[in-house]
Amino acid sequence: MSRTRLLAGLALLLLVVGVVPVPRAALAAPADPGAFMSDLGNQILGLITNKQLSADQRRAQFKTLAESAFDVPKIAQFVLGRYWRTATDQEKTQFTQAFEDYMVNVYWSRFTSYNGETFKVASTQDEGNGTTLVTTDIMRPTSGQPPVKVSWDIVKIGGQYKIRDASLEGVSQAITYRDEFSSIIERNGGSVAGLITQLKQRTAG
Repeated sequence: MSRTRLLAGLALLLLVVGVVPVPRAALAAPADPGAFMSDLGNQILGLITNKQLSADQRRAQFKTLAESAFDVPKIAQFVLGRYWRTATDQEKTQFTQAFEDYMVNVYWSRFTSYNGETFKVASTQDEGNGTTLVTTDIMRPTSGQPPVKVSWDIVKIGGQYKIRDASLEGVSQAITYRDEFSSIIERNGGSVAGLITQLKQRTAG
């Protein structure tokens, strides 16, 4: 995995875990995309600090949160790029599941890196086509380093907000995935099945 991908994954982790928990009843209906991002972080922080649950139970609940927060089908289609058009229906289904499991595994593994970072929503901007760009600053008080900017592409689908992409200091996570996966497919002779196998191996490992 590239250094950019590791940084992007870590930044996403630090953002979603670094907020102050609020009662779950207050999380039911975020008023806007900025509130959605804050509420998501609150839920995840509450989950990882819940010592009444086993590690497996927390991981399972985190996966449920991720499935709800991210527009996985659209992200999967984007990151597979031009190969989405040539993939069979079975490959599309298998890739979407393997990609989701891989993302969940990457973000979950980052929880051990949590070290008191917090964040604030810096701005929201209507990008058109139903997309809102939410820009956030990750504060790193323990390290003395300047804030890290992460921007989120948020869409509203069926009355619910979904994340389509996250960019760390201007670097799109979705585009980085797409470039990496395209290289893997090319090294496997254009086989989407080869990428699916690699993602499953990474998740299992």
